[in-house]
Amino acid sequence: MKHFLYNWAIPRSLRNAAVKDVGQRSAIGRFGGWLSIVVNFLLFAAKLLVGLLINSIALIADSIHSLSDVSTSIIVIIGYRISKKPADSRHPFGHQRAEYVATLVIAVLLAVAGVEFIKSSWNRVLHPQLSVVTSGVLVFVLLTILIKAWLGGLANYLGQRIDSATLRADALHHYTDSVSSILVLVAIVGSRLGYPFLDGAGGVAVGIMLIWAGITIAKEAADSLLGRAPSPECIAEIKEICMGIDEVSNIHDTIVHSYGDQKFISVHVEVDQKNSSLKAHEIATKVERELARRLNAYAVVHVDPIDLESPELLALKKSIDEFVSKSNEIREIHDLRIIKKEDHKKIFFDIVPVRKGLENCRELNDCQTLKQLIQQDFHDFEIKIHIDRMYTYN
Repeated sequence: MKHFLYNWAIPRSLRNAAVKDVGQRSAIGRFGGWLSIVVNFLLFAAKLLVGLLINSIALIADSIHSLSDVSTSIIVIIGYRISKKPADSRHPFGHQRAEYVATLVIAVLLAVAGVEFIKSSWNRVLHPQLSVVTSGVLVFVLLTILIKAWLGGLANYLGQRIDSATLRADALHHYTDSVSSILVLVAIVGSRLGYPFLDGAGGVAVGIMLIWAGITIAKEAADSLLGRAPSPECIAEIKEICMGIDEVSNIHDTIVHSYGDQKFISVHVEVDQKNSSLKAHEIATKVERELARRLNAYAVVHVDPIDLESPELLALKKSIDEFVSKSNEIREIHDLRIIKKEDHKKIFFDIVPVRKGLENCRELNDCQTLKQLIQQDFHDFEIKIHIDRMYTYN
């Protein structure tokens, strides 16, 4: 259904474009911006003309809303032009975070426009004036609602296709314009029925919608700029790709940084310790290349050698897993090693706590209990437990 509604408006050269390619991704984003500019400028001119003719402050305010959509779409185009620039010495990770900056600018413009609409419309609430309303005007407003709903759907479709917060923000702007036009329709009908104050109230409602949209978009952009946590789906896909390599028995300590569509991934993979250092290097390279191919990512893989045959280690792992399965504080453990040297004996492993943000084993009662449990069978061993950091995933 989506293909039927939107694909006819998309140039053939972009319909099957490779969304992982920075140039193609930028072209799709700029197409969405230019289409929005053309449609919104036509809507602005039409709404302003009709609003002046029928003396409707709500419709005039809505026309300015459509004009603000033009300005935000210009920002979308500028953002995508900057984001496709290659990396340089000052920006070694590229320029794709320009999308987030563009999104934040859109949010600020929306909020400012909302405040201005409320100020201008409140005076009409206090001093209402009758609007000249005909059936043709009502049909016109209904038509603008349908056009904006379609344009918002197209922007969201393109935004989902290339995973662009900027296009999704632009889509939300179009949706709020559509909803604000519905409020204008209510205001015009109210004026026709003898309640002229609804015209000003509709303008105030449009302003509130703009401020709400601005805050919502700003939060998403700020999250991305500050470093949003990767989605569970992203972590699951990384694990699936790594575990698809035969020699990898498990992964942990995954870290993901996103710059637009480009990802930078660090991950620890567990492999049989019997592998030579050369073989371990080959496994790491294989994982890195597969992550790069599947996720458009630059990956760095650390290899953790694991003893997969030691009866002592396997028995200890089974005992710890049984304890963890009953724990409300520990989700899982990984990187378990038993070290026996002439001068020391140690057991190392990492804990993934249920509650993120903990940094020390002493903060978990179950961690202390687990330590004591292990000490019963390994009384002459030093137990070293590391708590996984909040920015790592397993």
